[in-house]
Amino acid sequence: MASQFVDANPRKLPCQARSKATVDAVITAAAQVLIERGYEGATTARVAERAGVSVGSLYQYFPNKEALIAVLIERHADEIVGIMQQALNDPANATLEDGLRAIIRAGTSAHHLDPTLHKILNEQVPRAGRLAKAMDTSRQITRAIERFLRAHASEMKPGCDPAVAAIVIETALEALAHKAVIERRDLLADGLIEREIFSLIAGYVSRPNGKRRRS
Repeated sequence: MASQFVDANPRKLPCQARSKATVDAVITAAAQVLIERGYEGATTARVAERAGVSVGSLYQYFPNKEALIAVLIERHADEIVGIMQQALNDPANATLEDGLRAIIRAGTSAHHLDPTLHKILNEQVPRAGRLAKAMDTSRQITRAIERFLRAHASEMKPGCDPAVAAIVIETALEALAHKAVIERRDLLADGLIEREIFSLIAGYVSRPNGKRRRS
């Protein structure tokens, strides 16, 4: 039997400061209840109680739990993109290896913002109808990595296509960071997973001994 479609779009957007504060309180409460109770236990009644508002007030903006989850997914995705772009735009990253180390740190940090919430939100992406948002997040990060690689093309291996390399790096970083934070927390000790990811990616894109290509 096909699953019933659930409209996970917010009912309306807040305009006044007071209504914005209410919505922010509800969203914050939703994240807290999800972490404590998991998806099944995060009812709208519990979220409203935690936020200090009536269920009726919650329903003015969010028709169901899925709509709350959808907003959390979008905010979380935007936060991850912001962290990665900030790392790549940091002027301190003067070399290709500097930038690779920076995005690896940013990638693991982004997943580590709250591992429990991150796991729940990732699991609920299809249910909340936010696959397009998740894919766009991946594309934005990939484009940012590609721009950085093109700016440091002289430090890359001959024949290494920045566009292809960006896809490989984003995919590998996402998968390995997710695995470490969600399933293998032991790999986070003493920066172990970051060193291993760097060894993998740097070996893939960097010229031996950091030698630059002559212009």
